[in-house]
Amino acid sequence: MSFFVVIPARYRSSRLPGKPLIDIEGKPMIQRVYEIAKKSNAQEVFVATDHQDILNCCDSFGAKAVVTSTEHPSGTDRIAEAATKLDLEDDALIVNLQGDEPFLNFLDINNLYDFFVKNKSFNICTLFSKFTKDQDQNDTNLVKVWVDSKGEVKKFSRKNNLLEDKEIIKRLHIGIYAYKVKFIKQFVKWDQSKNEKIENLEQLRAIDRKKKIGATESLSKIHIGIDTVKDLNKARKLIRNA
Repeated sequence: MSFFVVIPARYRSSRLPGKPLIDIEGKPMIQRVYEIAKKSNAQEVFVATDHQDILNCCDSFGAKAVVTSTEHPSGTDRIAEAATKLDLEDDALIVNLQGDEPFLNFLDINNLYDFFVKNKSFNICTLFSKFTKDQDQNDTNLVKVWVDSKGEVKKFSRKNNLLEDKEIIKRLHIGIYAYKVKFIKQFVKWDQSKNEKIENLEQLRAIDRKKKIGATESLSKIHIGIDTVKDLNKARKLIRNA
């Protein structure tokens, strides 16, 4: 089974407007993420965007892009539309790669694909990492995931001490997902769940529907989801000093 990477790239962002186009040491962020995806074993890599400027930017560095609606409430909704426009088969596997993770190791994409293929009981697979010393686990911008010994996710939350169980580990969730097109199309037809609305975490829609999510540890050494100016400055410094 081969797979596709789709990178949702929304123009509007309350904290960083035009985020995919922001320059990070000579390259727009969307280009850095696209280049990571192209190193993976994916059959094809696509950007799914809602804005002409992002489309033009993708054209400038040779990325394949799909224009999607400006009204999508989540990245998964955007990917569902892209899958339809690309005429991907229901059994096709998509890796949803967040457009603001320019430090992800491309091997994580391959690793997630392998994990999904080997664990057929999971509807969705994702990644986690250990918290670093400088990460405040009480920070609600950091999404936590609780995973059992079999790799099954029990909880996602922005809260810190939601679940206490010696048999379950708490880790930092990394927002990259693998799922089949058929599941994505089902997912976007479901109403947002109560917990999803409270936490603003779309993966809780699946949890609340009793769907199984698996998680495996990330291979990447650096995880920075760029959501704020502070994140952006840190990313620029890391690339500058690399």
